[in-house]
Amino acid sequence: MTSPKVIFNCKFTYAINSPDNKNINKERAIKKINGMFDYYSDDKKRAMNMFDYYTGNLNKSENMNLVLENGKYATSDEIAKRKKQYARYLENSHLWQGVISFNNDYINENITIDNLEQKMIKKVIPEFFKKCGFSDINKMSYQIALHTDTDNLHFHFSFIEKRPNTLSKDGLVYRRSGKLTKAEIDFMKNSIVHTIEREKIYTPLLKETNKEIDELKKYFNPKEKNFI
Repeated sequence: MTSPKVIFNCKFTYAINSPDNKNINKERAIKKINGMFDYYSDDKKRAMNMFDYYTGNLNKSENMNLVLENGKYATSDEIAKRKKQYARYLENSHLWQGVISFNNDYINENITIDNLEQKMIKKVIPEFFKKCGFSDINKMSYQIALHTDTDNLHFHFSFIEKRPNTLSKDGLVYRRSGKLTKAEIDFMKNSIVHTIEREKIYTPLLKETNKEIDELKKYFNPKEKNFI
């Protein structure tokens, strides 16, 4: 047996007003949100930026170890703002938290960490939301944080509905089910694998295709109408 390329774990916290929430404790839920953001943005767990290391700027940046929807690192003020927002969102939406873990060699052989980080936040997670039945990406709040404090590189991520965003026969509602389906989980894992291996698979193919096109161009006159 070979070890899996991507390990995906996810849990959820019921919305305060969810009819399925049998243990309503708003104070504990808010404390959990604050702890989540503090843990995600912990500088001790972030990847070392070699440029910052050599210029002496390591840990002197105002940016925190948390990537927002736009692909940029959050500031401490933005994280404080999110803590308040999530306390409000949790009134009606579940909060999902997950971990995506990798074998380090698998990452290093196929893609750079910063490239993967951007593709995760801008492509993989938005596509995952569609699979989960969320209607509008702009009605979702989410973030990721890369941690390097264990033997395996891993992303922490979380997301929540800002407004009703799950299509039902009654229109848009908050998602009732907190548990992700196997199909949703498999979609996320497959999408990540495809993203990581994409350059290794498609870059050589693209080079070969361009080479063949250049060879074919030799048989045509660029001035003729049929050149294209």
